[in-house]
Amino acid sequence: MVAAFSVWEPFAIEDEDGTRHGIDISLLREIADRMGLELHLHECPWRRCLKTLEDGYIDVLTSFAYTEERAGFAHYIRPPYSQVTPVFYYNVTNPAPIEEYGDLRNITVGAVVESRYFEPFDSDTTLDKFEAGSEIILLRMLAAKRLDAIVGSDANADFEIRRNHMEYTIAKAPYRSGHHNDIHMVLSRRSPLMARSEQIARVMQDLIDEGFVDEIHRQYWPDKGPRDPNPAK
Repeated sequence: MVAAFSVWEPFAIEDEDGTRHGIDISLLREIADRMGLELHLHECPWRRCLKTLEDGYIDVLTSFAYTEERAGFAHYIRPPYSQVTPVFYYNVTNPAPIEEYGDLRNITVGAVVESRYFEPFDSDTTLDKFEAGSEIILLRMLAAKRLDAIVGSDANADFEIRRNHMEYTIAKAPYRSGHHNDIHMVLSRRSPLMARSEQIARVMQDLIDEGFVDEIHRQYWPDKGPRDPNPAK
């Protein structure tokens, strides 16, 4: 099982000594083990990860949100194993009032390139967006007042804020889209593992039913409550 990942804490973490761990890494190792497969992990920027999946150079990607466009080259393993919420953040010393969606039109908003948050934000060309390769880059720009606000997935952004001691500099805006993104594992439609997609889905369901998925969330994302047994489709 050849799997790519883009560092996205707490789902995929790579320590300074090269140790790789996190929710996704634990999940991939357990699935590979239960299926009798040898796991090969490759780190790449998110945009490149998407391209290698589309071209069939890798079998698997995780931390994947659904879009119809992506479904053309990615087979989604169901059920999803996690869920994240898009949240807007601002610098408390340079507050951007974001109480409703229309407030975004008056500011510059940072977002991770090729990420999917919610509609209409993703396709809204009237907004002044700045794209970067990761949420930590955006958070540092926000702390330096080079952006008015950023959008981020709560799991990753909250993790980075805590780890970089930004709790007193960066705060969450009151506006909420009401949208949540289910997080999936996907197979490249060009992968030989497509022949075992139903088996992978059964293993995923077993890991959820046995409490394995909840346990790795408690380990890496203690702020998250128990997994919703009936996530939104």
